[in-house]
Amino acid sequence: MRRLSLLLSVLCLLSVVACVPVSSHRDWIVADLRLLDPLDDTPTPSTDILAVYTRTIGSDLEIRVDLLDLPLTPDYSLQLLLDTLPGGDPWDLRIDIPANGRPSLTPANPNLIPRVSRDPWLDSITVSFNRLSVPQPFTLQVESFIPGDNTPVDVTAHVRSDALPPTQRAPLAILFWDVFPAATPAQALRRWDGAHTGPRGERHGLKHILDNAGQYGVPVALLDVKTPASLAALEAMGITPQIQSLASRGLLILPDVAYGEPANISLDFSRRLAAGFGLTASQFVYSAFSDLQSGYPAQFLPLDSSSHLASSGGRRLIPLPASDAIQATQDGPSLDVRRALAAAASSGDLSDLVVLGGDLPHSTWGNEDMAGPTFNWIAAHPWIQPLTGEDLMTFPVESHNVNPPAATSAASPFPAALRLAPDNALTNSAWQSYFMLTAPTNDEKLLALRTNYLGQVAELLRAAQWAEHPSNQADCEADLDNDGQPECVLSNLDFYAILDPAGARLTNLFYLDNTGPHQLVGPSSQFTIGLSDPSEWHPELGEAADPGVIPGAFSDEPATWTVYQPVITPDSITFTSPDGSRLKTCQLLENGIEMTYQGPGPVSTRIPLAVDPQRFFSGPAEYTGSLAPGAWTWGLANGLQVEVRSGAVLSTQSYTDSFPYLSQPEDPDRLYPGGHYLPFPLSVVDLQGSGNFSVQIIVK
Repeated sequence: MRRLSLLLSVLCLLSVVACVPVSSHRDWIVADLRLLDPLDDTPTPSTDILAVYTRTIGSDLEIRVDLLDLPLTPDYSLQLLLDTLPGGDPWDLRIDIPANGRPSLTPANPNLIPRVSRDPWLDSITVSFNRLSVPQPFTLQVESFIPGDNTPVDVTAHVRSDALPPTQRAPLAILFWDVFPAATPAQALRRWDGAHTGPRGERHGLKHILDNAGQYGVPVALLDVKTPASLAALEAMGITPQIQSLASRGLLILPDVAYGEPANISLDFSRRLAAGFGLTASQFVYSAFSDLQSGYPAQFLPLDSSSHLASSGGRRLIPLPASDAIQATQDGPSLDVRRALAAAASSGDLSDLVVLGGDLPHSTWGNEDMAGPTFNWIAAHPWIQPLTGEDLMTFPVESHNVNPPAATSAASPFPAALRLAPDNALTNSAWQSYFMLTAPTNDEKLLALRTNYLGQVAELLRAAQWAEHPSNQADCEADLDNDGQPECVLSNLDFYAILDPAGARLTNLFYLDNTGPHQLVGPSSQFTIGLSDPSEWHPELGEAADPGVIPGAFSDEPATWTVYQPVITPDSITFTSPDGSRLKTCQLLENGIEMTYQGPGPVSTRIPLAVDPQRFFSGPAEYTGSLAPGAWTWGLANGLQVEVRSGAVLSTQSYTDSFPYLSQPEDPDRLYPGGHYLPFPLSVVDLQGSGNFSVQIIVK
């Protein structure tokens, strides 16, 4: 595309009438605007006049005319009529701009030589001449023609060169949702600057929205970026400073987000965690469930009309875009968008509004080759007024009230239990997992898949309760995850381990010190679901529904779901395979836990380390790992760390393995490390053992 633009620029320089792909050395501003011309039913978009400007800059007088759309090869002609001698003939000076050839002046004047620049990228024509050769002020009228026809197809009103700008402009709100759905480095990179990810298979991502909003000074609203997963992923990508900068310049509207039900709880998470990443609370709110939220003066909401703000109970309601129609193109806004903007600018109704944007992953706005031209076009037309947050808070609201329906959510026992749970980091993790698993989606298969993993919320809540009243326990009596089968608990005053006889696996491990409870091990499904190929999903298989899930530590291959028989002693639990050939004994240590394998043949197993995940989701957090012979240490650089020790062959993957690549565009031909596809903030230890061996997970 850049090569094509360069070629077109060279060709334009060869024309008699200049064709320029860049704006003047001083941008046109609202003060230069003299007239807005209503939309007309002209034969071609290139003959529909939208706006007229005048200004003096240096020794030049410049007249600019905006048209609906200009092709690279002109198929129109213009005529500028000037009345510089009041009291005589209405028009004493005429400038003809033909489709081909030089502009002409009537009457001819050797001291007055018009220079014409056509800008098909911004759909404007600028006429320049020595300002000392034209008496000022003057009256101006512009006419457009189909070449070869002397009858104008569009004629503007008369306007003085020193007229005040029109009082009405085209109010524009640009807003996006599903802005940054990213649970792994791979997803984050694809949503930031992904290859072949756009709706047309092009390079696409949030990067192109933020970069162009900043470059052209066009504000946008990112409706659901203030969620834990999005905020943490953006921080891991190193994008938070750019977001903070754009927000401080008034170019980003970042509502608080009710991203889950109960809404008041998810809103509290949105505000608190956003503050942890240096983003302030907002006077705007957005609900993923499209229900009204109290306590906010303004809310983004789908409404019957997308062209006006509405109100309800004293709140101003800002509509979402009406459809997913193509809005951004390589030539700037689509013709439909331009017509909507022109209509709003000249409607006479000060409450008329144009709302653009939409579901970002499905919008051409994120296209690398479409975002720039579209933002540039908007910024280069001063008769368009992109609205900031302050503008939206004072924009006229239609007088009638609307009553959007209340949110409906499926009945679930978890919210009540979550509300009663102790206030600690493990309860926060339980809420976060619950919100992830119950997030609104139109994918019914994904929804069915998620329900298989809601039991992990109950396990987190059991651990949260233990953290408030730690005790010694060794039994396999309670069904902790509501799957109809009992799980085992092995705990003391410092550690709490949940083990599932299905696979004799350690689903969760927690540690308690004087700063509170800490998670050490957890299943990948706590952070995201559905990373595997949807064709491989089997919701009827319970926890085995998603083959991409790492279902806790010591989930052996290939016997991941083999049901073992537990035998309990005061300080350990031994699991025996159905044929009696393999034993796995789990025992608490003074500073951790140990799993001992006994049996013939090789064993391949994994340990997902989820060390203090709430630190990752609540603000900047640096995780680090170090590999030594037979040991892997992983955790927070300035906080808790754990060490995995074993005589088995040990290898590791971590989400941080992907960091060297996150500052570069996604490359579909690159072989990314395995950690690139792990959920934030996991590190996974892979062990290959044979015969009898043991594995220890130790708190450092």
